[in-house]
Amino acid sequence: MKEAKIKLEESGIKGKHNNNLKNKSRIINEVNKIISEELLFLSRHYEYDLKQYYLPGLIYGSCLLTFFNLEEAKNSSLNETIPVNNYYKDKEEQNLVYMDTYRILNLITGFELLGIGINIHDTAESVIIKDIYPEKKELIEDYEKNYTLKLLFGDIFYSRAVIYLINYNDFFVSEDILNSLLVLHNSRLIIHQIFTKIIAQNSEGKVYKKFMEAIPEIKNLNALLKSAFLTGFSASGFKPDFDGSDLSFRIIDNLVSFKTYSDIENHLKQICSEIKSDYKDMYLNFIFSKKIEITNKINRDIAIIKPQWLKNNFNSLIKLFQAL
Repeated sequence: MKEAKIKLEESGIKGKHNNNLKNKSRIINEVNKIISEELLFLSRHYEYDLKQYYLPGLIYGSCLLTFFNLEEAKNSSLNETIPVNNYYKDKEEQNLVYMDTYRILNLITGFELLGIGINIHDTAESVIIKDIYPEKKELIEDYEKNYTLKLLFGDIFYSRAVIYLINYNDFFVSEDILNSLLVLHNSRLIIHQIFTKIIAQNSEGKVYKKFMEAIPEIKNLNALLKSAFLTGFSASGFKPDFDGSDLSFRIIDNLVSFKTYSDIENHLKQICSEIKSDYKDMYLNFIFSKKIEITNKINRDIAIIKPQWLKNNFNSLIKLFQAL
């Protein structure tokens, strides 16, 4: 208990380190160190491989940093505020934003800890919903009665994230993140219900119909990811014209959709043993075709987006998403 108290007192990034941030990779490495410390601390109290729920590529942090021109930023220490030229068309038309690395690192760490919590909740919810659905009709009510150790640790990661988000010190960002989590969890419960019904009823040909009916919920399954994009866009001060803004937001929407279909694909592969083989293949092929369609849209938009540093950031992102 004493160790826990000490750890809580030391939580957050204090800005006392002097590691130079050469680029985005250095920021990601620093956040990875912090997350590793968090995982190590919690693993002492929970004999389980928590690392399986964490992606070292920092998908949330990478999305958040998309609109920061870190390629041309000067080296900096973690307690520095550095000028970043997030220009749109011409480098000479400077759009300087003073990036507080201490706050940004806390913000990214907060997002990534929330992401771990979401991943832990997802596996726990899948088991709970599968177990209770065949006998009960009020799924969400029964779900709340089946609180497990995994759900508890998911909540612990949420609480740890709050410490870092407080250090970012922006109420409106915190409120947006909270709203994203609420939307995400509600949509995920609905999607779980649909998949469980498909399996329980062996609905076969109704798969597509049920899937299409759930489109609004599908778009919200990665609400936190979109929140990371938009938070970064706002913090960067990036100012494209109308066409550039429309193009950027279209890429964001398609990247979020790609990630969502990848999540659904992975989830279906885990439960597909309970679906008749012919329909399983048909359903997975449908998901695969959607991912190809979305990838083509993203690549077309990235090919024409400006400036070059933003194009490079989006190209790195699509590679990261495809590797998940």
